[in-house]
Amino acid sequence: MRGNKNKNMPRKRKKAINPPLNIYKKIALSFIVLTILLIIVVFYFTLSYAYITVYPNQEEISSEFNFIIVEDETIADPQEGMFVGKIVNQTVVGEKSFTTTGTKELAGDVVGQVKLISKLSRDQILIATTRVLATDGTLFRLQNRVVVPSNGNIMAEVYADDESKATVLAGTKFTIPGLNSQLQKIVYAETSSGISPKGRTVKAVSQTEMDNAVEILANELSKQVLTDEDKDKVKILKKEIITREFNSEIGDEVTEFTLKLTVQVIGAIFEPKPVKEFAVNVLEGMINLDRELIALNADSLIFEVEKHDLDNRLAQIKSSVNGLTVVSEESPILDKDKIIDLDPDQIKVYLEAFDEIESVEIGFFPGIVKKVPYFKDHIIIKIVE
Repeated sequence: MRGNKNKNMPRKRKKAINPPLNIYKKIALSFIVLTILLIIVVFYFTLSYAYITVYPNQEEISSEFNFIIVEDETIADPQEGMFVGKIVNQTVVGEKSFTTTGTKELAGDVVGQVKLISKLSRDQILIATTRVLATDGTLFRLQNRVVVPSNGNIMAEVYADDESKATVLAGTKFTIPGLNSQLQKIVYAETSSGISPKGRTVKAVSQTEMDNAVEILANELSKQVLTDEDKDKVKILKKEIITREFNSEIGDEVTEFTLKLTVQVIGAIFEPKPVKEFAVNVLEGMINLDRELIALNADSLIFEVEKHDLDNRLAQIKSSVNGLTVVSEESPILDKDKIIDLDPDQIKVYLEAFDEIESVEIGFFPGIVKKVPYFKDHIIIKIVE
């Protein structure tokens, strides 16, 4: 009976236990925060950049090289230093007069200057060789005709006949014996600088101006071999003097002299651009991979005819050139692995310690970035030449 009674009694149901709602909120919030952090990390690593501007020190390099100018286009090879041009071999003759610029002193004269003073109410004419007598008895003569203005003065050159008695001191006064005694009191002379022995100077042909004349006329004659087509080309001309004839000799007292010259002009004329490109290749071949050529000093190109073969119409030219180099981006100095995770101060200390670098500037994007990113392709290095 008792057993049946228990069977008929209703069973109690167990209630389901649900988790609190705030647990789901915490899980969701944590997921959101982690997602935001992940986005920030991805943004930092993918969008951050470092910009490094390098201002390098420049270094000068120079080199000598030879090249050949040929008239035959079929054998020209610019890569090997053989360029097309014009070979010059011409003899020219010319004559020109030159003004004498040389001087010489005539022995036995002493030349100086005195101030002629007149208190007359009229001009006083004094002819050349007029005597001028110093207070110590030293005699001089006027070198040229002079007109002394009334109540005025004028500078005049004088010379002495007796060189052994030709020195007078500054402040010395002179009389003019050729005038009467009354005029001598109001027409006289004085010197403020003194007079010392010195020969009278006259124009005379000198060795220096003869040599200059040869050079000037030779240059003018060499230009006669040029044409209008040669105007903008390089002209390397060697001048050989065949004959020279002067109508005067060294020391001749003449105001001008004439030179007749025969010159053989040998050389080459060529376009400058291909040769400059060849010079660049020469310089670039000298520098290491850690440097680069930034400029060729075209004005430094010097040419000289070293050899010539007139039968085969070619000339060998000797040249020298210089240029400027700076550190290149391939230099180990600028290895990006060495600056990863450095801050601006550390980068400046590292790079500016090298002689090749004058200074650096560092910038970051975005502005919140303070160190060099880990991705090397996010490190931008620019060399400002």
